[in-house]
Amino acid sequence: MNALTLPVRFALAMPLLCSLTLGGCATGSERAQQLAARSGLSTALVEGAGFQHQIFAARAAPGTTLYVFIDGDGTPWVRGGTQIAPDSTPRQPLALQLAAQTHHAVLYLGRPCTYSARADAACRPGLWTSERYSAGVVHSMATALDHYAEVEGYRSVVLVGYSGGGALAVLMAPQVPTTRAVITLAANLDVGAWTRAHGYLPLTGSLDPSAEPALPAALPQWHLIGGRDSNVPEALNQRYFSRLRSDQLWRYPEFDHVCCWLEQWPAILARIDAVLSGSSPP
Repeated sequence: MNALTLPVRFALAMPLLCSLTLGGCATGSERAQQLAARSGLSTALVEGAGFQHQIFAARAAPGTTLYVFIDGDGTPWVRGGTQIAPDSTPRQPLALQLAAQTHHAVLYLGRPCTYSARADAACRPGLWTSERYSAGVVHSMATALDHYAEVEGYRSVVLVGYSGGGALAVLMAPQVPTTRAVITLAANLDVGAWTRAHGYLPLTGSLDPSAEPALPAALPQWHLIGGRDSNVPEALNQRYFSRLRSDQLWRYPEFDHVCCWLEQWPAILARIDAVLSGSSPP
């Protein structure tokens, strides 16, 4: 069945069906659809500003806070970084797994050219390589989120970004007036330092959170750091972290870039909820 851009209300009312023939060789998109179906998440392909975006969502009463999840960079390159990947959709979408474990209204917001949005005529390789955090990508994602929240009646959102999705969450926050808080997990918030440390090509055309104006002091933001994260060690983010108070950095000494965010997410979410409700200090 061709992926069509449908009005959000109608598309989200349709249950997501998965092929029974999918197995261990399933693509990232197929795995995401299987997870969404098991978790009761609905799906739609929505318009942003110039790009389409795959979403997976669980609704709650209008007026409640919407938790918005943004995933990592997926697979921009293959063959040891020598060839641009034809499909950058995350193979193991950790942020989607976090969303599936979240007991609030949730929206998993896909990037341009991932999942069903791969068929978007606007897709080109730069959008998942050097321009993955570009102004155009950020604006389109913020626009898609604003439209969804307005249609569904959510007056506040919490942005939750994993890895490169954390960079996008920080960049999107100034463009989403309803943002109540920004949470990042294992995020590369100094893109320049991160690319240099790993010997990656510079992300020309991308924005860098550490080079952008600081988020308003009144906007809560907490950044979760894995003590064993070799992909984004804490030291790489010092230019960004130097703007923050110490209580805005939540350290997890035994975590790496992947482990153990999913396993410990219920406890982490309970801490976030307590802080946002004012019942617990950061």
